[in-house]
Amino acid sequence: MKSVFEDACWALDVAPEFVDVTSYDSRAGRIDTVPTVYVYDAADPYGEPLAEHRGAFTADDITGLLQRGAALA
Repeated sequence: MKSVFEDACWALDVAPEFVDVTSYDSRAGRIDTVPTVYVYDAADPYGEPLAEHRGAFTADDITGLLQRGAALA
């Protein structure tokens, strides 16, 4: 899954970032399904997510998620 996520991100020139749910990163606190993918505005990476996907995903799911996030940014 990590490879699918990374490939979809790089295809749109978006740098993927991973936060482990056991970390002290505040973004990990609201996760209740693994995997969960959030898209944040680059200007506010700790703000509210612009878009999210919970559960298994395909490259097309991630591409759509990133495109929705970009439209809202």
